[in-house]
Amino acid sequence: MQALMENSEWLEELRRIILAQELLGLPKKFENFRHRVEERFDTLEKQVQEVKKKADAIERKLDKDVWPLKGIWLETKVKDNILSFFSEHLLDAKAIDQEEINKALSLAMKKGIISKEERVDVLRLDLIIEGTLLNTGENVLVAVEVSYTLDDFDVQRAINRAKILEKAMDKRVLPAVVGYKITKKAQNLMEKEGVLKVVFSE
Repeated sequence: MQALMENSEWLEELRRIILAQELLGLPKKFENFRHRVEERFDTLEKQVQEVKKKADAIERKLDKDVWPLKGIWLETKVKDNILSFFSEHLLDAKAIDQEEINKALSLAMKKGIISKEERVDVLRLDLIIEGTLLNTGENVLVAVEVSYTLDDFDVQRAINRAKILEKAMDKRVLPAVVGYKITKKAQNLMEKEGVLKVVFSE
């Protein structure tokens, strides 16, 4: 040690050798460090994906559980604000009493115009309204299906029930749907069949 202290050249050479060895080992150390970091990121990403899956599952369950309540809420809102909801299509609009509809359907069934099953199907409509078409002035009935999320099944139900009601009432009946959200299939079917659409915004 004393010899190194007395010979600065030796000490400098020793330092150079030690530093060179450390520098040579850096790539391997960095590679090990990078590998550990990547492993931790992979683990973290997997954990995030698991949390996301659980959150999505919870959201779907909540949506499924709350969906009926949303539908009831929207149906009540439509019935309380018929003029407002259908103002884009009708000059005036009022709900037809179900007892009145039932009498007409029962009479049509007795005459053989509609079947027992068709009568029951129409009575399941969420709402039947009467009004004057804004674009033609024609007085019509409107068979309304209400669903928070409208799909093609809702649209098809409205179409089918409107046709039955038209036979029973001997009056033009238009199918209509009211909802907050709408699927692409439902949108396409509505455009194809000329179904009245009311999309509600909260």
